[in-house]
Amino acid sequence: MTIAERVKQQRTHLKLTQAELAKVVGISQQSLQKIEDGRTHNPRKLLELSNALECSPEWLQFGIVANSDESSSNVTSAPFGFPSKKLPVISHVQAGSWGEAVDYRDLGDDIEWQESPSSASENAFWLKVVGDSMTSSSGQSIPEGHLILVDPNIAADNGSLVIAKLEGTDEVTFKKLVIDAGHKYLKPLNPEYRSIEINGNCRIVGVVTEAKVKF
Repeated sequence: MTIAERVKQQRTHLKLTQAELAKVVGISQQSLQKIEDGRTHNPRKLLELSNALECSPEWLQFGIVANSDESSSNVTSAPFGFPSKKLPVISHVQAGSWGEAVDYRDLGDDIEWQESPSSASENAFWLKVVGDSMTSSSGQSIPEGHLILVDPNIAADNGSLVIAKLEGTDEVTFKKLVIDAGHKYLKPLNPEYRSIEINGNCRIVGVVTEAKVKF
């Protein structure tokens, strides 16, 4: 899910028109329309927009949700009131063989389940981020330990965060898909890691639509 989709989804949930939301945020309706159309990826008034939509800036921009099992936590979580369902947290090896026909009985009895947005497909699953290749000191960053929601039913585009399986490996890797001059690369967000060029030697398992950390 993109920032455009999250803005529109939450605005609709709060039963606000574009004109009403734009007025609260202090921007023109045309500017809000550009955000919801996907033409503006980094709104200048992100904080004001998230406050008006009753959600956190992290969720609005990156889909990152902070969870806590402690009722006294003051961490801002995902927007309230959205229908949800539970999807499994699987291993990187299991993700490598994930297919369209999913039989959850094959995952075993001790599988962990996470609350997930109802918009996720039935084939979607959660993975725990391992390593620091997607950790960045600036901009988008998804550190080790975060849970990421992977949806195999979403087509990967240039700039999508994806889970991919390279030939000759059992496990999957988490990277950003970059398409440049006809060439495709799996690019880490951490500049200390090299990009991997892919050319028929890789299968995109799914697109990452959300990330969250559980304390």
